[in-house]
Amino acid sequence: MISPFRRLLSGYVLLLLFFMVGCGLQELKKPEGGGDFSQETSHLEKVVREDPRASVRAQSHLRLALLYVNHRNPQLNYSRAFQEMENCLSLAPAEGQTNDFQNWFAVLKEVAKLQNGLDKAQKANKMLRDEVAGLKETNNKMKETIERLTSLDRQMEEKRSLTK
Repeated sequence: MISPFRRLLSGYVLLLLFFMVGCGLQELKKPEGGGDFSQETSHLEKVVREDPRASVRAQSHLRLALLYVNHRNPQLNYSRAFQEMENCLSLAPAEGQTNDFQNWFAVLKEVAKLQNGLDKAQKANKMLRDEVAGLKETNNKMKETIERLTSLDRQMEEKRSLTK
């Protein structure tokens, strides 16, 4: 059986963990509506451009990155989030030492690689579609030419049969 002291101590530890998690999540809370996202993004971009303190700019880059990957954001932008995290890391390397930051950075780096690969594949796909369209057009012209030649051949055969 657990002693009352241990139960009380366990209760305090759980309560402390509860408040720590709540405080940690408060920092990550994002705006609810789409308008709030654009307003917050505009505000943070202004801070990034105008604030003389590198630490404030780095924190703003980080917050921008988190806004760009927020699932409630109607305009998700993973490549832009990766750029913002790179900017944050260049301004304040200490900010990038947390596990969460490193995890997000690694994931966004892979997403950026996949996006680049997808863009290349889409360009190659477009080129192939254009080539197929050109080949179809050439094929149709050849069919028309074959039909005309077949018609001409029939006409010539008819004339030969009439002359015999």
